[in-house]
Amino acid sequence: MTVQIVFGAAAAGCLKVAMGTRPDKSVLHWEDDLMSGPPVCGASQNWEDVRLRWRESIANEEARQYLPYLKSNMEAWREWLSRLSANPVPVMIWVADNVFEQTGLRAVLASLPPDVSVSVMNVTLASEGRLRHTGEATPDELASWIGKAEPLAPWAREWLIQDWRRLAEEAGLLRIYENGHLQTADESYFDETIVQVVRTLQAQAEAQGWVKIGLLIGEILVHALDCPISHSWIEYRLRRLIERGILIYTGSLEAMHDYAVKLATPTLADSVG
Repeated sequence: MTVQIVFGAAAAGCLKVAMGTRPDKSVLHWEDDLMSGPPVCGASQNWEDVRLRWRESIANEEARQYLPYLKSNMEAWREWLSRLSANPVPVMIWVADNVFEQTGLRAVLASLPPDVSVSVMNVTLASEGRLRHTGEATPDELASWIGKAEPLAPWAREWLIQDWRRLAEEAGLLRIYENGHLQTADESYFDETIVQVVRTLQAQAEAQGWVKIGLLIGEILVHALDCPISHSWIEYRLRRLIERGILIYTGSLEAMHDYAVKLATPTLADSVG
């Protein structure tokens, strides 16, 4: 039996459909988005505590409702690693060229026992660049790629593990994926883009220029950036921009869809970064 590892619940659900009634069907998904926060992975004894404490420290009331699910996923991963150490089985990891899955790939490899055989299926390469995330693939596409991944060469595996250790040593709170490489970035990396999109939508908005957060995040993810990033990180940075006086808001910050924002003044907005 080969265990299929995928990043995110949506991609996991799609892969389960793709595998159908295969007798060797075993799909495990990694939920923790290591794009942001302390770079700690499942191999660390304090992984859950460090990551969950950080997420709770930046979350509003709405986002905190997600934390029990994330904790449950982390505990399931830890239990599986323990079983894997006692009974190694081959692993196939599904990734695409985005920061969530590329950080996840490195963290997973750093967590696995060294005697576990690993193969990797990159759906961005398999789709000739069309897909940016495994969750964008159809079940039929995933089904056609099952079993076609090549074993990960020892040198490539070691390079990816060392790349994760580099990120861990840099100890930043944000990572980006550009030109095939992961880099540690300053927390404010996306702030200028966020402000520019607010400025554009504010000019188009009714109701005194207030921009609803759902519309804003959708515009950033679909049109303003050429890389998938976490919507929760965008919402976190919105609250930091409000704290700095660059944006003002109306409504309640405790739920993403309960407030709207606009620029405080053009002068303050131009000072972002």
